[in-house]
Amino acid sequence: MSDWQDFAPHVLREYALLADGERGALCGPRGNIAWLCAPGWADSAVVSTLIGGRGSYSVSPVETCVWGGYYEPGTLIWRHRWVSPRTVVECRDALAYPADPRRVVVLRRVEAVERDIAVRVQLDLRDGFGGRSMRELSRDEHGVWTARTGDLRL
Repeated sequence: MSDWQDFAPHVLREYALLADGERGALCGPRGNIAWLCAPGWADSAVVSTLIGGRGSYSVSPVETCVWGGYYEPGTLIWRHRWVSPRTVVECRDALAYPADPRRVVVLRRVEAVERDIAVRVQLDLRDGFGGRSMRELSRDEHGVWTARTGDLRL
């Protein structure tokens, strides 16, 4: 089974909206972005699991957790909060503002509150509502990853 299938859709009220004025992303309760069009609102989705499509960007604890979350007051910064038997994990999610119409910047910061915990990070963007997989994946000598999907560069 592909990892993107791990994120079956939830009821809409369980998603958080991230927005930067040029596009929006919906974050699911398991730390997955379930919808994101790029580079703008009117372009095709690179993550479309919300409607049964493909593509993913997720950060989530490996352990079984109870999830929740909230917006930081007066912002569209979403704070995922997962409680495991050993610790609490928080992830701050936002789209960078001010926005560039040609560039999507997703910001994610993960913090284990009491002790270290393993998290799974997954990135598999697929342009064209899942129709075009990532290609030309490479890592340079400075540790910077690059790839392409459709006409988009990552």
